[in-house]
Amino acid sequence: MSERERIQQLLDPYDESPTECDGMVRLCSTILRKYGIIHQPMVGVLSKGEQTISPHFWLDLPSGERIDYRARMWLGNSESVPHGIFVPSEYPQVNYKGNSIKLEPLPQFLFEILINGEFFPSAPR
Repeated sequence: MSERERIQQLLDPYDESPTECDGMVRLCSTILRKYGIIHQPMVGVLSKGEQTISPHFWLDLPSGERIDYRARMWLGNSESVPHGIFVPSEYPQVNYKGNSIKLEPLPQFLFEILINGEFFPSAPR
Protein backbone atom coordinates (compact mmCIF):
# COMPACT_ATOMS: atom_id res chain seq x y z
CA MET A 1 0.00 0.00 0.00
CA SER A 2 1.37 3.40 -0.96
CA GLU A 3 1.61 6.25 1.55
CA ARG A 4 -1.16 8.08 -0.32
CA GLU A 5 -3.46 5.02 -0.11
CA ARG A 6 -2.67 4.65 3.59
CA ILE A 7 -3.52 8.30 4.28
CA GLN A 8 -6.69 8.04 2.21
CA GLN A 9 -7.73 4.92 4.13
CA LEU A 10 -7.19 6.75 7.43
CA LEU A 11 -8.96 9.99 6.49
CA ASP A 12 -11.76 9.12 4.05
CA PRO A 13 -14.09 7.79 6.78
CA TYR A 14 -14.15 11.27 8.37
CA ASP A 15 -15.27 12.99 5.17
CA GLU A 16 -18.87 12.53 6.33
CA SER A 17 -18.23 14.44 9.57
CA PRO A 18 -20.37 17.56 10.01
CA THR A 19 -17.33 19.85 9.87
CA GLU A 20 -16.20 22.76 7.75
CA CYS A 21 -12.59 23.19 6.61
CA ASP A 22 -11.17 24.17 10.01
CA GLY A 23 -12.76 21.25 11.86
CA MET A 24 -11.87 18.77 9.13
CA VAL A 25 -8.23 19.88 9.14
CA ARG A 26 -8.15 19.47 12.94
CA LEU A 27 -9.57 15.93 12.61
CA CYS A 28 -7.16 14.99 9.82
CA SER A 29 -4.13 16.48 11.55
CA THR A 30 -4.95 14.64 14.77
CA ILE A 31 -5.22 11.33 12.91
CA LEU A 32 -2.06 11.86 10.86
CA ARG A 33 -0.12 12.79 13.99
CA LYS A 34 -1.37 9.66 15.76
CA TYR A 35 0.07 7.54 12.92
CA GLY A 36 3.32 9.49 12.66
CA ILE A 37 2.59 10.90 9.20
CA ILE A 38 4.39 14.18 8.55
CA HIS A 39 2.12 16.98 7.33
CA GLN A 40 1.79 20.76 7.52
CA PRO A 41 -1.48 22.47 8.46
CA MET A 42 -2.11 25.59 6.39
CA VAL A 43 -4.49 28.55 6.48
CA GLY A 44 -5.08 31.10 3.78
CA VAL A 45 -7.13 31.78 0.68
CA LEU A 46 -8.75 29.29 -1.68
CA SER A 47 -9.86 30.66 -5.04
CA LYS A 48 -11.23 29.57 -8.39
CA GLY A 49 -12.03 32.26 -10.93
CA GLU A 50 -14.06 34.95 -9.19
CA GLN A 51 -14.79 32.78 -6.13
CA THR A 52 -12.55 33.44 -3.13
CA ILE A 53 -12.79 31.71 0.23
CA SER A 54 -10.94 33.15 3.21
CA PRO A 55 -9.96 31.88 5.61
CA HIS A 56 -9.59 28.34 4.31
CA PHE A 57 -7.69 25.46 5.95
CA TRP A 58 -5.90 22.51 4.32
CA LEU A 59 -2.91 20.21 4.85
CA ASP A 60 0.27 19.93 2.79
CA LEU A 61 2.36 16.75 2.61
CA PRO A 62 6.14 16.55 2.08
CA SER A 63 5.44 14.69 -1.19
CA GLY A 64 3.93 17.89 -2.63
CA GLU A 65 0.43 16.47 -2.36
CA ARG A 66 -2.32 18.40 -0.63
CA ILE A 67 -5.26 17.30 1.53
CA ASP A 68 -8.51 19.22 1.32
CA TYR A 69 -11.84 17.56 1.98
CA ARG A 70 -13.81 20.82 2.01
CA ALA A 71 -12.90 22.75 -1.17
CA ARG A 72 -16.04 21.43 -2.88
CA MET A 73 -18.15 22.65 0.03
CA TRP A 74 -17.28 26.20 -1.02
CA LEU A 75 -16.43 25.98 -4.73
CA GLY A 76 -19.06 23.48 -5.85
CA ASN A 77 -19.21 19.73 -6.24
CA SER A 78 -17.37 19.56 -9.55
CA GLU A 79 -14.58 17.37 -10.89
CA SER A 80 -12.66 20.59 -11.55
CA VAL A 81 -12.43 21.19 -7.78
CA PRO A 82 -10.05 18.99 -5.78
CA HIS A 83 -11.26 16.67 -3.03
CA GLY A 84 -9.32 14.51 -0.59
CA ILE A 85 -5.65 13.93 -1.39
CA PHE A 86 -4.45 15.43 -4.66
CA VAL A 87 -1.57 16.94 -6.57
CA PRO A 88 -2.18 20.70 -6.80
CA SER A 89 -0.82 20.98 -10.37
CA GLU A 90 -3.68 18.72 -11.53
CA TYR A 91 -6.10 21.55 -10.63
CA PRO A 92 -4.51 24.64 -12.25
CA GLN A 93 -7.75 26.64 -12.06
CA VAL A 94 -7.84 26.32 -8.24
CA ASN A 95 -5.39 28.43 -6.26
CA TYR A 96 -4.22 28.06 -2.68
CA LYS A 97 -2.22 30.80 -1.01
CA GLY A 98 -1.46 30.58 2.66
CA ASN A 99 0.82 30.16 5.61
CA SER A 100 1.76 27.24 7.79
CA ILE A 101 0.17 27.06 11.22
CA LYS A 102 0.71 24.92 14.28
CA LEU A 103 -2.18 22.77 15.47
CA GLU A 104 -2.24 20.70 18.62
CA PRO A 105 -3.95 17.30 18.42
CA LEU A 106 -7.58 17.32 19.49
CA PRO A 107 -8.43 15.86 22.88
CA GLN A 108 -10.52 12.69 22.50
CA PHE A 109 -13.78 14.29 23.72
CA LEU A 110 -13.51 17.13 21.19
CA PHE A 111 -12.57 14.71 18.40
CA GLU A 112 -15.77 12.77 19.13
CA ILE A 113 -17.88 15.94 19.21
CA LEU A 114 -16.56 16.93 15.78
CA ILE A 115 -17.21 13.54 14.19
CA ASN A 116 -20.66 13.16 15.75
CA GLY A 117 -21.78 16.75 15.43
CA GLU A 118 -23.28 16.87 18.90
CA PHE A 119 -22.07 17.42 22.43
CA PHE A 120 -24.76 15.44 24.21
CA PRO A 121 -25.86 12.14 22.71
CA SER A 122 -29.52 12.03 21.74
CA ALA A 123 -31.79 10.83 24.51
CA PRO A 124 -33.40 7.43 23.92
CA ARG A 125 -37.02 7.63 22.88
